[in-house]
Amino acid sequence: MNLTSYIQKMIDRFGDMPAGRDGSAPGVMPFSRDRLHLIKRLLPWLVGAAILGYLIWRIEYYSLINALSRAHVAIYMSALFSFIILNLFADTHNLYALLKHTKNRTPFGDCLIIRGASYLLMIVDYTLGMGSIAYYLKRLKNIPLARGTGLMFLFNYTTHTSLLLVALAGCLLAVDAPPPWLKQIAVTCTSLLAFSIVFVIALKLLPDRTFFRKLKQSDLVKDYIESSLGVYVINILYRGGFYFTFIIFFYVAVRAFNMDIPFMALILYVPVILLIISMPISAFGLGTSQAAMLILFKNYGTPAQVLAFSLAYSASIIIVRGVIGACFYGIITRRISNKRSESLIRSGIIKKSECNDLFPQADGSKMYAGTKN
Repeated sequence: MNLTSYIQKMIDRFGDMPAGRDGSAPGVMPFSRDRLHLIKRLLPWLVGAAILGYLIWRIEYYSLINALSRAHVAIYMSALFSFIILNLFADTHNLYALLKHTKNRTPFGDCLIIRGASYLLMIVDYTLGMGSIAYYLKRLKNIPLARGTGLMFLFNYTTHTSLLLVALAGCLLAVDAPPPWLKQIAVTCTSLLAFSIVFVIALKLLPDRTFFRKLKQSDLVKDYIESSLGVYVINILYRGGFYFTFIIFFYVAVRAFNMDIPFMALILYVPVILLIISMPISAFGLGTSQAAMLILFKNYGTPAQVLAFSLAYSASIIIVRGVIGACFYGIITRRISNKRSESLIRSGIIKKSECNDLFPQADGSKMYAGTKN
């Protein structure tokens, strides 16, 4: 039986998708070459580039170059790599805790691989990165895609709620020496927080009638409804701890660009900047984050200094997270291929000796030792 026959037999047996047109192995997220998809992927970068071009034009590029040349690279790089390591493990812990509290316990090491691999798509769009986690949970842990999507909705909920709470805490701490935009941020965050609380309460109070019963039993909202108050509180606190690492990083990193921003002001402003970055306007908040920092940090440095820091932040995070994502994507690709190979061997569809021809990315040394050829 040739390779094509094997693949067709696999499709008939599992009802799964064939290998991608770009040559990706079955079970690995394919990257479409369709023009429409290409445009959709390029558009966020084009929007970000347009905003950046306008901002640089406004402040004159030579002053930006001067601010970059005066930066203390050693201080910034030390802060960056310390932050990246701490941030990755805190992010992984948040995912691990959410899965555990929703009765989808997953080993921490697997959560690290899944979260790390998601960084590759998160560079393009935050929600796309969240979607990739749901995909990997299905492929590696057999969590249904709808359930995984619902978990990511809940994860996203804890993310934005924690940012709103941290920003409000910053408002309270900054009352004695109010920075600019304090009132506007306080009102906006309070309104959004009230809406998020009412949203969950409304879901929990839905009547058990025909349509609402089906909605409540849907995997997309099931975890919203079944999670207790304690689960919400602990995961929001964990997420707040994760975002506190950003505040600490900003506090140290801005000094590398000769700015001195009070810690209390950063508790207020950093969550707002991160909320803006998470909006699906441009790739990784490129352009929008620079505009936000220019507005919020204007009293703590020149426009050139603020823009220099914001560009360094965006560029370094994109590069480092891209490297992390690429490394973990390679690991998760092999895991998925191994899992699929083992399943096919156990089902008797293929022989172990033929696995490498069908799944070149699979690690034959990790196949079940007791499986017969």
